[in-house]
Amino acid sequence: MPGSMARTAGCVALLHLSLLVLLAVQAWPLGGLPHAVCHWDCAWYERIAVGGYAPHPVTNPADFGQASWAFFPLYPLLVRAVMAATGMGADGAGFAINVALFPVLALLAAAYMRQKDESGADGLFRVVLFVILPTGFWYRLPYTESLYGVLLLSTTMAMARGWTMAAALLAAGLCLTRPTGLFCIVTIALFHMFAPRLAGPTERTPPDRLTRWVEGAVLVLAGAVGLALFIFFLDRLVGDGLAFGHVQVAWGHRFLTPVVWIYEGFTHRRTLDLAIAAIGEIALIWWGFRIRWVMESSILLVTFLLASSTGLVSIHRYVLANPFANMLIAILACRLPRRWRPWVVVLCLGLDVVFADSWLHGRRFLV
Repeated sequence: MPGSMARTAGCVALLHLSLLVLLAVQAWPLGGLPHAVCHWDCAWYERIAVGGYAPHPVTNPADFGQASWAFFPLYPLLVRAVMAATGMGADGAGFAINVALFPVLALLAAAYMRQKDESGADGLFRVVLFVILPTGFWYRLPYTESLYGVLLLSTTMAMARGWTMAAALLAAGLCLTRPTGLFCIVTIALFHMFAPRLAGPTERTPPDRLTRWVEGAVLVLAGAVGLALFIFFLDRLVGDGLAFGHVQVAWGHRFLTPVVWIYEGFTHRRTLDLAIAAIGEIALIWWGFRIRWVMESSILLVTFLLASSTGLVSIHRYVLANPFANMLIAILACRLPRRWRPWVVVLCLGLDVVFADSWLHGRRFLV
């Protein structure tokens, strides 16, 4: 086992470094890697890290009504901490955080998949796919994807092992990273309380019902405390604790059922790719339930329903950049004929290059 873990870690490090070098080569003519990859939400995170949350929305015509309140605080706080510790600029600090976190996420995913499938078949190939999947491109960007993924997997695995206090701390961090965090925490807690055999991989014998209920309640309470800290902060700053949700209208978000948004997506050329992505995500989630990744697919379903209830913008990133989605895609690819595997790897690497080029040149379909 130690030899296998070392081999997996070495493989992750080598692939991660190779993809970073490839990305750096593509970004070189555009001002260097940290600067070139910082688009859209990245600028908001940098603004928060450098100057904090502004009490008033933006009034320029391009971003009228938008405000930093829409972005949760844990990631920009980490960016500020790295800036203070290293002297880096905000773009370099944000990029460095994700460079460090993505290998951690890949190793957590490797451990999770290994424990879910005790046979260990295709273990290394699954990890290779997890690292090079084009749906994991966002993990290398100065966004919250890597941080959110690490916290989500760590919370799930800690809870499955009975490390309730550690899971509670991680849950609070998850709920300070994205608005979907609390819904994921509630899902994990419900499975822990009512279906412990499905609540993450572990060799631990499930405790008695009362203990499970207490542990689940502690997890939800910790997540709620994390979210409440941001709510109280916004209430003090702008007089509206739910400003992170209310300000979404400035980005064109409004509540409709996911079915309506998907239908509208197919009727407009500029959102056709998002509607197709949404259908693909539904199919992936259904397949996850079919192979009995029930809790993981439930988390993806909750994320999908929340994200698609206010529009299709970024729906592919919210769902497909979730580590559970990437694990399901890797497992699905492992079920293809073995002779296809070299071509799967080539396809993933090719799409990585295409996605990187699109992102670096400001094409919005990956946002």
